[in-house]
Amino acid sequence: MANTYETGTIFSTALPAWQRTYYEGVLLDVLRTKSIMVPFTVVKEDFNAVNTGQIVYSEVYDLEPNWNTTSESTIWKKGMYLDSRTVSINLAWYHDILKYSDHLDILTYLNQGDARGIVREKVGQSLVDTLDILARNAHLTHPNPTYAGSAVSRATITSTDLFDPDLAEDIRVSLEEDEIPGIAQVEDGGGVVVCATTPRVIHDIRTAAGSDWIDVQNYNQTGRKFNAEVGMWAGTRFVRTNRLRLRNMGLASNQSTLGADTVGGQGAYSTVDTIYTPGQSGSTRYVTVADSSGFSVGDYVTIHAQALGTTVLETDGLQEVRRVVAVDSGGANRLSFDKPLLKDHTSGDYVTVAEDIHASIFLGGPGVVYGIAERPNIIVPPKFDDAMLVNRIGWRGMLKFQLFRPEWFRVVLSAGSD
Repeated sequence: MANTYETGTIFSTALPAWQRTYYEGVLLDVLRTKSIMVPFTVVKEDFNAVNTGQIVYSEVYDLEPNWNTTSESTIWKKGMYLDSRTVSINLAWYHDILKYSDHLDILTYLNQGDARGIVREKVGQSLVDTLDILARNAHLTHPNPTYAGSAVSRATITSTDLFDPDLAEDIRVSLEEDEIPGIAQVEDGGGVVVCATTPRVIHDIRTAAGSDWIDVQNYNQTGRKFNAEVGMWAGTRFVRTNRLRLRNMGLASNQSTLGADTVGGQGAYSTVDTIYTPGQSGSTRYVTVADSSGFSVGDYVTIHAQALGTTVLETDGLQEVRRVVAVDSGGANRLSFDKPLLKDHTSGDYVTVAEDIHASIFLGGPGVVYGIAERPNIIVPPKFDDAMLVNRIGWRGMLKFQLFRPEWFRVVLSAGSD
């Protein structure tokens, strides 16, 4: 029986097993230096949970003092009551893998066959992307998000429901009134409120009338700087990440479905922006949809399997976003994209154009638990093909990001200005 491998596989040399420990360090170093959302979670490790699949995380409440006076004749006084709360973290396995062969010219192109570069720039970046998205999704499960403008849900946010900069001041005061300690301590002993948000929201704050925005280089030449920190407004420090731009996850303006199965490597137009020739020669240069009439060149579409009504879900790990560069080129109901699809999709999967949602997460402290039973580590399975040509390198971990203290942070969902 013939074995079939994915179109568009990356090729390189084999990784000697004795190098595994070294490359695990490279992998984790990439996670440490490039992650945006993961550092704002609290880590709970229980390596015995590999067997149970569950971590129970407990927290003791602060005591409530009794400041009534005590008479001299009082012999015994009722003591302060101690109590706690717990959350059960049901862990799951996550992994991804890159498959490559001993012989191909691209070996020379990719870091001259240096496996360290592949681990750092490809496999390591895949790990960063996965964990940051999982951490983002856990924060987005906040039970009481704020919707900008007059919106009452994500699906009702329109292009005019922009982020109001005054919200940052109100949220900071709210967190201080709730005695949330702050994500980090500063020199005067106070806590720092950090907002992770999108470049577009930061642009809207910086350009607002009467804005008192302060760039990070003006207040933090020598102190601690968060990854991707860009500035401060109303006593809140802002971190920029495009992961919080939820592409096509708002009110849908057009939606169709795939008319046929697709495979990785398919869908890229032959020439993009008069410069690029994406994908492989001989690949299928389009995808078929049930109805292409509502799509236009320049649209950013999301191809996804899961939906709530017409709404794209951030929990759908098979989704991809592509820019449409040709409609009905060479046949009816065809769309061509700026780059090939890198995942397989099934006939009937959705193709959606919708309002982009911009999430702003105000962190007064870690409100998400990062439960770990097995830390993300590099895996190098042995060759299994008859010719001993196909190598594989990837990562694996048993973990879970889960909401724990929603009162310690706030979530604002808005549109972004054009």
